[in-house]
Amino acid sequence: MAGLLHLQSTLLPSASALRRRAGAPVPCSSRRRCRVEAKIREIFMPALSSTMTEGKIVSWTAAEGDRLSKGDPVVVVESDKADMDVETFHDGFLAAVLVPAGESAPVGSAIALLAESEEEIPVAQSQAASFSSSSPSPPPPQETAQEASPSPPPPPPSAPVAVSAPALPSPATQGGGRVVASPYAKKLAKDLGVDLFSVTGSGPGGRIVAKDVEAALAAPKKAAPVTAARPDVPLGSTVPFTTMQGAVSKNMVESLAVPTFRVGYTITTDALDQLYKKVRSFHNL
Repeated sequence: MAGLLHLQSTLLPSASALRRRAGAPVPCSSRRRCRVEAKIREIFMPALSSTMTEGKIVSWTAAEGDRLSKGDPVVVVESDKADMDVETFHDGFLAAVLVPAGESAPVGSAIALLAESEEEIPVAQSQAASFSSSSPSPPPPQETAQEASPSPPPPPPSAPVAVSAPALPSPATQGGGRVVASPYAKKLAKDLGVDLFSVTGSGPGGRIVAKDVEAALAAPKKAAPVTAARPDVPLGSTVPFTTMQGAVSKNMVESLAVPTFRVGYTITTDALDQLYKKVRSFHNL
């Protein structure tokens, strides 16, 4: 009987076992490894105005690895109103910057990670790598695509254009606007369609004779000068709007959709006109 009672007492759970079943923490021993979760906080893009949907990072006032206290400025954000400093709400270390300076992020998205201790910085940096890999990469800009495409071959150098010296005026036309030519030369030039102003006379005093007209007709006509191709004009660069300029442009475009109303009133001014006439007559105006 005593042996039976001893067996039953060994099957009953002890008070320490009951406390462990109730959810009491088990102290860590040398044979058991305890896992402590790292406390990583996210720094979000704040809404600095009621109309702000995204913000642009102007500059980071703290670098990765810097120790921060609650209330310290971390980043300068450009909103659609002005540039403002953003402070941290917790103590810790700036472990990783998710949005670098010069880029924009929507309101409420994470822009940096804050580690509670210096030992948690590598954990936060690994989380930052997962953030960058999970976020969709923006499409490449048009300029990058143009740079990646093979550039067209340069145009062949234009052939040198011979610039003819200006023809010296004919002695037959230097004395004024009248052409000095023989009557037969004038008739021959009219029949053959030769401009006497372009003919150099070989007669006495530079007078144009018939053989000068025939020589001008037989001479090869000068080809029209070839205009050299104009070089390509370099295009200007495109400068993106700032956040404030974008907000102003958006409001101006939206104002065009607002209907405009004009209200007019008809006012009778007969009594005022009579009073005006009396005043003028009183002052002899």
